[in-house]
Amino acid sequence: MTGLKQMPEYKLTRGDVRFFLSIMLPALVELLLSQVFGMIDTVMLGRLPDSAGVLAAVGITTSPINLVVCVVTAFCIGTTATIAIATGAGKHEEARSAARQSLMLLGLVGVLLTVFCMAFAAPIIRFAGAKDEIFADAVTYYRLIAAGFFFQSVTISITAALRGVGITRIPLFYNLSAAALNVVLNYIMIYGKLGLPPMGVAGAALATTISKGLAFLAALLFLFCGRLPVGVRRGDSFRPDLPILKRILKIGITSGMEQVILQSGAVLSTRIMAVLPTADFAAYQIAASVEGIAWQPGGACCTASTTCMGQAIGEGRPDKARAMVRMIFLSAVAMGVGMLALFLFCGHPIASVYTEDEQVARTAARILAYCSVAMPAVSTHQTIAGALRGAGDTRTPMIASLCSLWIFRVALSWLLISRLGMGIIAMRVCITLDQFVRASINLIRYRQGKWIHAAEKLR
Repeated sequence: MTGLKQMPEYKLTRGDVRFFLSIMLPALVELLLSQVFGMIDTVMLGRLPDSAGVLAAVGITTSPINLVVCVVTAFCIGTTATIAIATGAGKHEEARSAARQSLMLLGLVGVLLTVFCMAFAAPIIRFAGAKDEIFADAVTYYRLIAAGFFFQSVTISITAALRGVGITRIPLFYNLSAAALNVVLNYIMIYGKLGLPPMGVAGAALATTISKGLAFLAALLFLFCGRLPVGVRRGDSFRPDLPILKRILKIGITSGMEQVILQSGAVLSTRIMAVLPTADFAAYQIAASVEGIAWQPGGACCTASTTCMGQAIGEGRPDKARAMVRMIFLSAVAMGVGMLALFLFCGHPIASVYTEDEQVARTAARILAYCSVAMPAVSTHQTIAGALRGAGDTRTPMIASLCSLWIFRVALSWLLISRLGMGIIAMRVCITLDQFVRASINLIRYRQGKWIHAAEKLR
């Protein structure tokens, strides 16, 4: 607290606000529309016969897939922070080198993840808690999605490098193009159009992997052919640069550990819920798909806070960093409150779009009502965690995740559902408690001001 109180007040300029908006708005549009396209995928699957079983089969794969994607993304947080700090300090060659190092690192990680997850798809899905009636569809879906993990890893690496220098429109272009193609291919492959046989769940997974391949090719094209601040130019070396790799991994490994904690906890949560009736589990998957919209404003603000914090730290201006984070935080909370109102008053109409099963729709609407309570907390912990990571403090978000998720989402939900026989709403209450505790820990740590000292070590 002392460090922040003694810090001189920085008055934001119009340029600062424009820089924040130039990062946040394209990222928000990209995340929101990508989420909407994902919701359309779920709606298409929900119109198949035995929609509850189909949604449950796809839903059981969500946590294992998110575990992979979030760990890759966490490593890329190190890329964004490293490049942002180098850019703020005017070290542009160092920023370009960091982009190349990240590309090689995440390419290797992507190959390993693809091979491992395709080879061990069945035991992974069995561990996630898939019931016999959905096991075959779930394994097929997961194996086909895993085939695209290499594409996704490289694309995420390039996106992270671009965001580090404040470029978000290019990732918006190639990610949304891929998402739109995914919707079209889903319609063709799920239902069997243009002469193709109906492929159902397998068609949805194959469409997703093909779309990721398109985003991969487009991202590489921009990186190697464009005149970007972090673009690859003729004669650039791809030899390992240990000092830069060390900086990326210093942030990325801790962030990766945080995601392992989060997503392994989510896998166990899914396993705990697997004992519930299939209709309740399907309702939860619908609610989770809709809730994903509410996470996107916080996700965009998280991206902005990491970049703005990193560049301000690179300039040697922690007072500017604090002012930028305050502005981003208030914006995120305001959007979180808006999502609260949307879910509270429009939950049932939204859930009804997903399924014609009225019981499933009513249950999903009840879950969304409980989701709405957590929205301001979600925005808070996303934005503040992004700022802390941008300053090099990755331990606090990891500790916050470890404490809140494993105590409330895992241990408490296991007690309430597996031992006391309570229903799906009990799980949602546990998740809401998790979000508030995580937000509180991150916010308290940020206000203590110790991130200032962590940031000085990165310059």
